[in-house]
Amino acid sequence: MVSMGDKIDVDAIHRQFGAELFNHTWALIEKPARSAADDAEMVLSAMTSRWHWGRIGGPPQVITGDWQVAHVLALVGDAALSLRFATRALDGAIAAGFTGWRLASVHEGMARAHAAAGDAAARAEHVAAAEAALAAETDAEDATVIADQLASVPPA
Repeated sequence: MVSMGDKIDVDAIHRQFGAELFNHTWALIEKPARSAADDAEMVLSAMTSRWHWGRIGGPPQVITGDWQVAHVLALVGDAALSLRFATRALDGAIAAGFTGWRLASVHEGMARAHAAAGDAAARAEHVAAAEAALAAETDAEDATVIADQLASVPPA
């Protein structure tokens, strides 16, 4: 248990679980053949990670958590809830003044959520917005990561 002397460091616990569950969720996202149990675990893991980050994180962690929840929900076919979390991520990113790969990432999340909802026009709008944000990114490695995610967005 994380502690400071005799006191429990609750913030450190939130940080530890937020990060570990985010990474665990990502491993499940990348798992080639997920079972229904894996999908349920992936949803719970993403949501729990986001909950922990909501207790101690700043805008980057909270927005990234909302993005990951939206991503997972799109993967499991819950388009309506995916759109709610993707919209939260985009609204937060705009309010925080995100640019470059960070802004591209939340547009990728919106494109993925709209693809899950079968809305080809909205999917295309957010793919274009993500591509525009990526064009302004100066870090090639960050741009490549998001471009690869954008390329994985299914058609609507």
